[in-house]
Amino acid sequence: YEFISYSRTPNNYRLQSFWDNSFKAIAQSSNIIKMIKEGQSAEVDNQLGECYFLRGMMYFYLCRAYGRPYYQGADKNLGVPIVNGTPEDVFGKLPDRSTVKDTYNQAIADLEKAITLLTIDKGNTYASKGAAKALLSRIYLYMSGTYEAPNTEYAALSIKYADEVISSGTY
Repeated sequence: YEFISYSRTPNNYRLQSFWDNSFKAIAQSSNIIKMIKEGQSAEVDNQLGECYFLRGMMYFYLCRAYGRPYYQGADKNLGVPIVNGTPEDVFGKLPDRSTVKDTYNQAIADLEKAITLLTIDKGNTYASKGAAKALLSRIYLYMSGTYEAPNTEYAALSIKYADEVISSGTY
């Protein structure tokens, strides 16, 4: 039986697999975004929106796993490297880890772009405008601070996106 411990485990396969597979999804999404021009058709734009959604989601998940909470010095603490190019773009010159703030900003920008492109509802197994808004609501909730030190601007954005998803009647 394996159990979770809070000790340092430098050869943890699960963490390495999560890191590797997350950046593979980011690279594949970035490749498609770079190769395909927006505006060809609603279907193509929707697929680009799915790429932006996946990339934003992966940056958020990675930052939660490898970075400190947003309210603990987002502009000072490290998030994850932001790598939005193809492997050829970054070969031999991988960027350093970005701050938590920059990583969250990348996730937000990708999800906001996804919202503009996701116009076709393909069912609950695909990215959608509602899913992107729900994830933005979660991101802003995580950015909204603590009870002792709330950030009301981010809390209001979290409520706004959650209300849009709930009032849509789709979910």
